[in-house]
Amino acid sequence: MEIKLVSNIEYCIEQRGFKKKYVADRLGVSVVVLSRWINNHSKPSLENAFRLSVILDCTVDDLFKVE
Repeated sequence: MEIKLVSNIEYCIEQRGFKKKYVADRLGVSVVVLSRWINNHSKPSLENAFRLSVILDCTVDDLFKVE
């Protein structure tokens, strides 16, 4: 069974009222890397997913939806 994860990161960023550059800087990644996560071109490492959830005050589950 294949599980397809779709990024919900942009929605979570918008809900907190943050700019992508601010979030990328806090994570220590470039805006390009963050955009790749948002656009489903790549996925963050497990560590970065947890760090992102702390910054956005959400769960890792909130960052993705399953299709």
